[in-house]
Amino acid sequence: METLLLMLLFIGVMAAAALAGMAVRRRLPEHHTADSSRDAVLRSVGLVVTLSAIVLGFLVSSAKAYYGAVEDQITEIGADVASLDRELSRYGAEAGPARQLLRQSIGLAVSAVWPGHRSSPPQSGSESGVQASERLADEIDALPSGDPRQARLREQALGQLADMQHSGFKLSRIAQARPQTAILAVVVSWLVIIFFGFGVVSPPTGTARASMILAAVATAGALFLIVELYSPVSGLLQIPPSILEGALPGLR
Repeated sequence: METLLLMLLFIGVMAAAALAGMAVRRRLPEHHTADSSRDAVLRSVGLVVTLSAIVLGFLVSSAKAYYGAVEDQITEIGADVASLDRELSRYGAEAGPARQLLRQSIGLAVSAVWPGHRSSPPQSGSESGVQASERLADEIDALPSGDPRQARLREQALGQLADMQHSGFKLSRIAQARPQTAILAVVVSWLVIIFFGFGVVSPPTGTARASMILAAVATAGALFLIVELYSPVSGLLQIPPSILEGALPGLR
């Protein structure tokens, strides 16, 4: 919702700049709207258009790469969780409490990364995902060694849990990621200059106004993609929590 409101704000700002340029054009002396002046304005605006296109392309590409990296990280955590649950299942009935604690840990992680999503099993008390994973490590470490097979499975489970915890610390930072406000502000200021310049050299007709508004919508769409892709666990393009929940049967 916030991203949609931001997109509407971008559209309004750029459309207002274009309309302001048209209003200024009507008040300019005739020699300021002659072909020579018009060409000078278009050349100057063309330079800003080139800069904006390069930076917008770079930002969209960077945001897409970031989104893909986060999705890969979450998928990797899901694979580690599934593998850990499988190792505990092979260990035997003694690992039952550890498997339940694993589900609780993932439920807490899902609720932390996707605050608006309700995950099962329900979380108890105010325990954090880090605390639950530490309890899980203690639970696995306390499993009896038994025969060599169980000892090997326990060591493998501890190693997989360590990898999962390392990835989890990275995952805890995802929800805080946002595009740099200063970069967006600079790009929007360039776009305002562009639309104002186009408004100055455009005739004050309904067709010109409509084309400006459509161009503002298209440009705001690029800014919308940047903001959305830099918010991979929220918004309309969020990575679904089912990637983690699907790693464990019954966790939905």
